[in-house]
Amino acid sequence: MLNYGFKEEANELIYRWLYMITRNAVDYNGTIPEKYDVVDATHKVYAEYGNVGTEFDYITTSGFGWMNASYQLGLDLLPEKYVEKLDNLVPPDEISFEDDL
Repeated sequence: MLNYGFKEEANELIYRWLYMITRNAVDYNGTIPEKYDVVDATHKVYAEYGNVGTEFDYITTSGFGWMNASYQLGLDLLPEKYVEKLDNLVPPDEISFEDDL
């Protein structure tokens, strides 16, 4: 998105992603799980693994590599003014991303 001129939209999506992860980590003892429900912005995702006719539902484990890497990449891509807002846990709906063009 950044390469194609959608800077405003990219910054908002990056911020929303990082905010969701950060807010959940703050609310749940620093845990960064593997999966998130981006509609409800929560880590409380129930997943069934395997196809053996059993019900094996659970909340996924923490610290999965791609999740941690996506967080670091998001921080690298996000302009500093938004990182400062993230540090203060400013909700994304309270930010105007239009002024960054």
